[in-house]
Amino acid sequence: MIELSWSGLRVPAIAVELDCSQKTVRCWLHRFNRFGLQGLEDLGGQGRKRRITEQERSRIISLVKTVPPGRLRWEPVGELWAFDESGPAEWTLDSLGSTCGRD
Repeated sequence: MIELSWSGLRVPAIAVELDCSQKTVRCWLHRFNRFGLQGLEDLGGQGRKRRITEQERSRIISLVKTVPPGRLRWEPVGELWAFDESGPAEWTLDSLGSTCGRD
């Protein structure tokens, strides 16, 4: 972006050339003008903070990979059964939350 700007291209042309929005081009050009090369570094820590710990995330991922306790399955003798008939038949956000203890 900086090189294209120095070569005389305007923001709309840079955005087309790099397939991004004009707002993005302006943002980066302003950061470069204000802070120089350091302005082009990743600021880090941007965005929303995680709401769950890495341990909770791993637990949810492993749980989603399992068969929900209320899902019907065929027994070898040809009958349907569920490990826990009162349990969820499919994983939803609500069923995951209640299973993980986060209501």
